[in-house]
Amino acid sequence: MHTPLRGPQISSEIGTKYRPDIDGLRAIAVLSVVAFHAFPGVVRSGFVGVDIFFVISGYLITSIILHETIEQRFSFTSFYFRRIKRIFPALIIVLLACLLAGAVLYWPDDFSRLGKHTAASAGFVANLALWQEANYFDVASDSKVLLHLWSLGIEEQFYLIWPALLWLAWRAKLRRVLLFAAIFTASFVYGIKTVGPNPVAAFYSPIGRFWELTAGSVLALVIVTSPPWAVWIERIIAAALRTVFFERDCGIDPDKFYRHVLSTLGMAMILSSIYVITKRNEFPGWAALLPVLGTYLTIAAGPHAWLNRYALSNRLLVWSGLISYPLYLWHWPLLAFARLFFDGEAAPPILRATLIVAAIGLAWLTYHYVEKPIRFGCRQGWIAPALASAVVLIGSIGIITLVGDGLPGRLSADKRDYVTYFGNASPIMQTEHRDVGQDQCNFYNVDSPIPTLVPRDAIDPSCYIRHSDKSLMILGDSNAADLYYGLKATLPKEISILMIYSSGCQVSVVVEHIINTHHCNMANHFALERIKIDPPDVLLLSSNNSYDIDYIRQFATRVKGYGVKHVLVLGMRPHWKFALPRTVLDHFWASTPRYIPGHLDIPAMSLTWKFQSQLREDEPFEFIDEMQAFCNAQGCLAFLGDNRREGLITADTVHLRPHASLWHAREHLAPLIMKHF
Repeated sequence: MHTPLRGPQISSEIGTKYRPDIDGLRAIAVLSVVAFHAFPGVVRSGFVGVDIFFVISGYLITSIILHETIEQRFSFTSFYFRRIKRIFPALIIVLLACLLAGAVLYWPDDFSRLGKHTAASAGFVANLALWQEANYFDVASDSKVLLHLWSLGIEEQFYLIWPALLWLAWRAKLRRVLLFAAIFTASFVYGIKTVGPNPVAAFYSPIGRFWELTAGSVLALVIVTSPPWAVWIERIIAAALRTVFFERDCGIDPDKFYRHVLSTLGMAMILSSIYVITKRNEFPGWAALLPVLGTYLTIAAGPHAWLNRYALSNRLLVWSGLISYPLYLWHWPLLAFARLFFDGEAAPPILRATLIVAAIGLAWLTYHYVEKPIRFGCRQGWIAPALASAVVLIGSIGIITLVGDGLPGRLSADKRDYVTYFGNASPIMQTEHRDVGQDQCNFYNVDSPIPTLVPRDAIDPSCYIRHSDKSLMILGDSNAADLYYGLKATLPKEISILMIYSSGCQVSVVVEHIINTHHCNMANHFALERIKIDPPDVLLLSSNNSYDIDYIRQFATRVKGYGVKHVLVLGMRPHWKFALPRTVLDHFWASTPRYIPGHLDIPAMSLTWKFQSQLREDEPFEFIDEMQAFCNAQGCLAFLGDNRREGLITADTVHLRPHASLWHAREHLAPLIMKHF
């Protein structure tokens, strides 16, 4: 919005003059993100700070372009040179620092991943890279040092498209408000429609985020061009507010009061959004309107609204806003690297607070000694090309690190052989995954080029059609799939081994209206239909045990009504905090015990412990505690045989390797199953 009651001259001032209140708004945005990352239990929705940044960016960039096109001095070269001088200096330093730290601290697989993310960040496609890998097989997001640069990717993609679009619209004399409204609506609708069936796409896709930047662009258009319809709308609202709250002859300036209301309402929406939005899996969606609209109203109120002038424009917030960009870049890598020293857990609160103070110090140094001199002191034309070349060089180093599988040559020969054996590119590991993965029976679309919750069209009929009178069906997630390999080789041939599963899905209630759009629901629906048509003699359930015990009781009773004779429910086997090979490297390289104490993922293990604590004597199923097969008083089983590499039971955190699946089937599961035939 603009300043209608005082004419378009003041509107133009608001659009071009430096506004300290916007730097204050930047400070609120970055501090909310930093606080959320450091203390997520306290600042529960601080991630909305990114959405605040998007609106601010759209407003400022569009204001600049509109003014320059109106004054006929817009140049793509000067625009992008300014962007390079603004964005690249701090980014170069942080990317280099992360690469150097990763070279010292990371094992090859992690360093290879960092190389990929470095290259993607240097190419401003980090959001697309993170989107592409955000599937069931992805590593924990809090271990990705450059995770936060997804937002920078979206902003730069917007900057790549937006100037050309505005310039063309100006040259063609199009009604830009209609163009902006169309882009806003299309992007917003895409985000709303996508957040349910594919929340990863809604989060990372530029299409699903451009509406937030466009919201700021709409505001810039209204402020800079002062269209008559906007003037009249503001006059009507201002007059209505004065009429509602004050007597006719009160002497209150309706414009000033109107701006105070906008500012107060906007800040209330921003501050509340930082705490009330708790369903991150449904974000951005409708919930993003709260911080976006709040930011829109706060900027629209102008620099003279009371909160903008005295709260947002105070020196501390303005200073924080000035260093907001380097602070955003620095804070997350410090927190992510610190996790390495605490077995993947967040660092203690006092250390996290210290790291944030360090990030603020690094941000100030970066702003004062790097960003500020380059942006405002260097007028030479070679600066921008040199910065661009440096980013290209860093991206190339990232690609070399990725293609070189994390540069294992950094390690001693024995460790290099070990990590290469278990690496993602290892032919042995790829073969083992195919052997135990049973992807032909998986409703999760492992072949999709981008992550999706939409199930595969069908699984192989051999997975669910029996070839003999007796049958065992295995149902669950990938923790069920790796049992198939051993049971298939161990149980008598006259028993048909059937399997239906979907990665990351436990046996749970079927939600009818999303069967065709969610692989978990499709797997559970299809399994029930197959059991009804052709009930197996024995049904074996296995997953990362997040079962709801009341539903499992209903499920077991239901399938027994279909003709299933026995239902076996497996508890969880040991779930390691980090991949077992890494645990050996980090803690037991000099001497690896057969049974490793500790290092389990306690939050994951607590799911099965909770389930087990709720068991009754008269359950309609038999519970099998897998921990008894793998663990004793010394710890949990690490390897079989005499070779700690070939004999390691898992190459990741939980899934059995082929020889471990055979051992587990032969020694434990097959005898339990056979007593029911």
